[in-house]
Amino acid sequence: MTVFDEATRAELVRELALTLARKQRLTFASDFHAFAEGRNLTLAGVTFEAFPKGPNTRRSDGDVVAHAIVMALAAAVNQGDIDDWFPDKGETNVRSIDYLADMRLRLIIPEHLIIGTIDVTILCGEQPRMKKRLPEMQRNIAERLGIDLSQVHMKVTSMDGQDEVARLEGIEARVLVSLWAGL
Repeated sequence: MTVFDEATRAELVRELALTLARKQRLTFASDFHAFAEGRNLTLAGVTFEAFPKGPNTRRSDGDVVAHAIVMALAAAVNQGDIDDWFPDKGETNVRSIDYLADMRLRLIIPEHLIIGTIDVTILCGEQPRMKKRLPEMQRNIAERLGIDLSQVHMKVTSMDGQDEVARLEGIEARVLVSLWAGL
């Protein structure tokens, strides 16, 4: 067993930390959609049938969680945004959560990346009962990305303190993604 003096050990720890820092990629993305009456609300592949509003968008199912994850993954490898990967064709029958499996196959695996964590915060003024459905959303994300359930963190919060119109009339997902390269 090799014993290092304090200065040598500190330098080795510093070099290791710098090497790991260069290998980590952190990206943030958010997606917001205003609400419209008579639309379905889908978040991370989970549809809230009893909620009377959904996103006012023509892009697939308007799943702000899935869209924000796609944008964060694309940003992590400097490969554009959601429009580059999934052009808006005005199709509302596409399940956005299914984009994640494609992103894994087209971006994560070829770039030899390891997903560390996916941290999702859903902000919504007028909320359907989401907290009980968070584990289902978490499972959908983990399954599509081929990662362990413990790597996906989800939380819901209200938009208290936000502009009154935005707080009551829309939904936003904020996502932080941690990736590791070359390990």
